[in-house]
Amino acid sequence: MDSAILGAMRASSSRFLLCLAVLLFAQAAESAPLPSGAEPAFVVRGRQTEARQRALNERLERIAKELSDRFRREAPDLLAALEPPPPTIFGYRILPRVVPDAPLSAPAEPQVMRYSWPWSDTLIEREMAKLDQLEADLAGIPLSATARRAAYEALAADYRKAVERSRPIASDVDYNWHWQRQIVDDRLLFDRLTAQLDAAVAQRKAEAGTASSVRGQTGPVFGFDPPGFLRIEKVADRQWVFKVPVVTDIVDEQFVRAFRAAIENHWHVRAGQAEYRVQLAIEVRTPEQLYCEPADPIPARVEGCTPPGRGEHVDLDKHVARFPKHKAVLTTGAATIQLVAGRALVLSPHDVAQRTLAHEFGHILGFPDVYLRGYRDLGADGFQVLELVIDTEDIMASPGAGSVQARHFEGLMIATDAGSNMGAGLNALYARDDPEEAIARFRKVLALNPDHYGATLQLAKALDRAGKPDTALVWWKKILAMAEAAHDAETMSTARARIFVGR
Repeated sequence: MDSAILGAMRASSSRFLLCLAVLLFAQAAESAPLPSGAEPAFVVRGRQTEARQRALNERLERIAKELSDRFRREAPDLLAALEPPPPTIFGYRILPRVVPDAPLSAPAEPQVMRYSWPWSDTLIEREMAKLDQLEADLAGIPLSATARRAAYEALAADYRKAVERSRPIASDVDYNWHWQRQIVDDRLLFDRLTAQLDAAVAQRKAEAGTASSVRGQTGPVFGFDPPGFLRIEKVADRQWVFKVPVVTDIVDEQFVRAFRAAIENHWHVRAGQAEYRVQLAIEVRTPEQLYCEPADPIPARVEGCTPPGRGEHVDLDKHVARFPKHKAVLTTGAATIQLVAGRALVLSPHDVAQRTLAHEFGHILGFPDVYLRGYRDLGADGFQVLELVIDTEDIMASPGAGSVQARHFEGLMIATDAGSNMGAGLNALYARDDPEEAIARFRKVLALNPDHYGATLQLAKALDRAGKPDTALVWWKKILAMAEAAHDAETMSTARARIFVGR
């Protein structure tokens, strides 16, 4: 492709959305080297919390061993109830449990959720207090056989509850590590996002009780880029299938079936007489095939190759690059579930609800998170991560309670059409030197999405090239305002220079 076209295509994408993608979809730096010199406060404080978490897990293991020893002697039929505590490590080939969605309740009033090392410590301390009681009950086993049996059954049930409570604590700790590292890596971006969150909170307080504070949206979704591998087919009158090819190195057939069911069940919407659904075409490549039989360009066996073992840490970017191109990816190896390279859903060891998988799959389709995130600097306690969900009905705003809506599918169709017109417009403008055709194409994009960043910029350029400077000036002024909002210095400079010349 001509270099001018490539340059224009880069300019056409929204820098604002790319900036968000850096934040929201970046790979967690779990194994990245720490900054040189003194360790940051969030690292020092995080290690203190991790030590408390290890003490909790070790205590659970001791209780499990004592119960196991007693049950083996006196109640062997209860041994099966003593599942071990969940693993505290993350790494390649470690799968989460896919758990049912939590029951939906009436939407709560939006509030800022807060995560921090002190909060993780609070969760750990609460669980330690509950283990005090469990150990006291274990020490006070009654003498009579009937009472002893009942006590053992109660202890087994209490232990299972303790194991279940330990799972979200482990998830909370890893979540903190992920986002506190992200804050350090791009403090300026988080400062801007925090300002947006604070402004939204202030606005909601000012609008409390007014009509403008109503939740939810009704129109189609704009401002994102669907993946090139998405195929939309109309299979009947007002029925569409959105086909997504997925390649995975997970060989657990039960897990793959659970993943498919979670995605295809949630991404299936009926709205009046219209029906929209996602259909996955899942291809399995074993770890041996992935690492020892490269798919591109020509399959060939790599002799003496050994793929990473279970629990081994892998470089997620390099790992994802091994998968066939132009397909979505499902794999393992993260400490907290995340998107890598814009197309790969990388799983962590922590329990994941079906609705959460559906939310993460929305990122593969190109949707950004639409909740707000910010932070507070707690000094020696590291950072407090802030999250505000305003629209609890949207799957991309509320992974725990939201749902996929018809407007998500409508947005995909609109954005796909817009992408086709953008490509044709860029080709007309830079390859065929046909600015009139380009103007028509960019106007079609803007008719679908009036705030399309790239189409606005390229329309201004096409109008100039077509010898219509006065009309172009209107669009240069519009893109200048958009670029200022997105902190796009390059486009701001270009627009200001053009507006100055046009005066």
